[in-house]
Amino acid sequence: MNTDVFYLALSQLVLSIVLAIIIFFISYKVLIKIFKLKEENLNDSNLALSIFFSGIIFSTGYLLSGIIPSIIGAIEMLKIHAKENLFVEVLKYSSISLFVGFLLAGVIHFSAFMLTKSLTKHVDEVSELRKNNLAVAILLATIIISITIIAKDSLVFLIELFLPQPVVTEYTG
Repeated sequence: MNTDVFYLALSQLVLSIVLAIIIFFISYKVLIKIFKLKEENLNDSNLALSIFFSGIIFSTGYLLSGIIPSIIGAIEMLKIHAKENLFVEVLKYSSISLFVGFLLAGVIHFSAFMLTKSLTKHVDEVSELRKNNLAVAILLATIIISITIIAKDSLVFLIELFLPQPVVTEYTG
């Protein structure tokens, strides 16, 4: 077994897990603040909010799961071509990529929510979620997840613009 490849794979696994935990923690706290809830409001008596929050958290994880391979590719490239301290370079590019990805995930979630509001003008989604309306929760979560699936590749392409890319020189003969 090639120990260099093993340690690279192990470091990628650890990086992915740590980033996922941080992202989900931030997502959860932001949702609690947006909906002005106390943590005890998310108990088994309000399944609608749990479904809606789960849809947003799944959507965020799915979007950012596409970014992780790009960051790992950039790390591999930085190991060869790093101009400064490798740790600083990795931190810089990872932070920028995840921050932009997280912001764009928020934009996607907000857009999906506004789309749903425009489609269901007679429904106050937030109050219906608080009243444990499962139909509204399932509709919102499904729209958010569907838009996420459609937008993921475009988001990853946009994020890759912030990461270092290999230089390809064209040889003409």
